[in-house]
Amino acid sequence: MQDKFYADNRDLVKWAILHRLAEIFDARRILQIAFYRPGEFALIKINGIDHDIPQEILTHFRDMRKIENIDSKFRVNVFGDLFKNRDSYLGSVKAFLSKFSEERCIVFLDPDIGLEPQHPTLDHVLESEAKTIWEDTKSGDVYVLYQHRFFDRNWVELKRSQLARAIESPEQSIKIAHGPQIARDVVFFYAQKP
Repeated sequence: MQDKFYADNRDLVKWAILHRLAEIFDARRILQIAFYRPGEFALIKINGIDHDIPQEILTHFRDMRKIENIDSKFRVNVFGDLFKNRDSYLGSVKAFLSKFSEERCIVFLDPDIGLEPQHPTLDHVLESEAKTIWEDTKSGDVYVLYQHRFFDRNWVELKRSQLARAIESPEQSIKIAHGPQIARDVVFFYAQKP
């Protein structure tokens, strides 16, 4: 997730869904695997002169770690390491997940776009990564994946099927959560680890 996309309507839906899933599945902690990549912010102009956005403004509006301080009965931990090398990142994610072995968690994969297409970029989670993280969740954890719309009218079912194949689970075990009146272009796939 690039920081320039943080705190929009999709985040409102995202965190509402994650909190409701934590209630439904009696989880005590939400673990966000952010796939973080810093974004570049455009300049502002004042009287024809370019200026950067002040760092304190960016920190206030675009700091994804602020969710860790939310006043909620659920604890939130963000895995915000820089996402640039897939192999080392995945190893660090596995180490992060191992720290939470004593409680039921919502394990949330939060890439910019979702599951890989035919030609993936760093905006996507690879099927192999989705599978590895699924395998590293413990029984009872709830696995959640962010998925952005793409140009196919059956995009939700296509990606749902792809995720089911990737994590080797029955398709009917992959459920869908969304907020169609707030952000129609995203869904969240989720499944509880048996």
